[in-house]
Amino acid sequence: MREKLSAVIAAALAAVAAAAAQEAPAPEGYVIGEADVLNVRVVGENDLTGNYTVRLDGKVMFPYVGEVQAAGVPLSAFNRMLRENLSAYYVDPQVTVEVLEYNSCVVYVLGEVAKPGVYKFPGRTTLLETVAGAGGYERSAARASTMVVRSFLDEPQVMRIDMEKVIDEGAITLNIPLEKGDVVVIPKTFVTNLNEFLADISPSLSAYLRVNSVYQTTWEPPGGQP
Repeated sequence: MREKLSAVIAAALAAVAAAAAQEAPAPEGYVIGEADVLNVRVVGENDLTGNYTVRLDGKVMFPYVGEVQAAGVPLSAFNRMLRENLSAYYVDPQVTVEVLEYNSCVVYVLGEVAKPGVYKFPGRTTLLETVAGAGGYERSAARASTMVVRSFLDEPQVMRIDMEKVIDEGAITLNIPLEKGDVVVIPKTFVTNLNEFLADISPSLSAYLRVNSVYQTTWEPPGGQP
């Protein structure tokens, strides 16, 4: 009975998470984030129409307008701001801004799931939604030892979450919200020592993030400095 219930929950959440990962339309009130890719269309002005990536400093360089703050700005407000700025150069400019790629909330899922990889969400997501979006747990997964590594490239923190309690008992307080850059690792066996776990995975995780990190490859720091 528990396995059937778990399968139903996972299937429902997978549909939600997978839709988000496929670059669904921005939800109402969506706030632009760093590394998001914006598609800007200005009617009749092909030289202005194109894709613009939000830089690490949160700004976008736009023709005529110059540097514009984007990160932290609601999508609708950014659209209005561009239109107002372009009004100094064009008569009644028709501007449409959409999010082409959600890169401000990217998490990495590794280990015993059906589809390990990089997942993008339009806003914050939870641990269970993320695992479901990655196809759910494999039979070999130690669900009670689902690991979340946070701030790996800065000051790593490791959390062990008992997702069996979330799925089988409805312990929603354990279904933590994830932050951008979080790495979810599902091992085959229960992890008893968090420090040893981090030390063991650090070399391979460093290599993986160097290749797959959206935050390192989507934009360059201001001035092109490393």
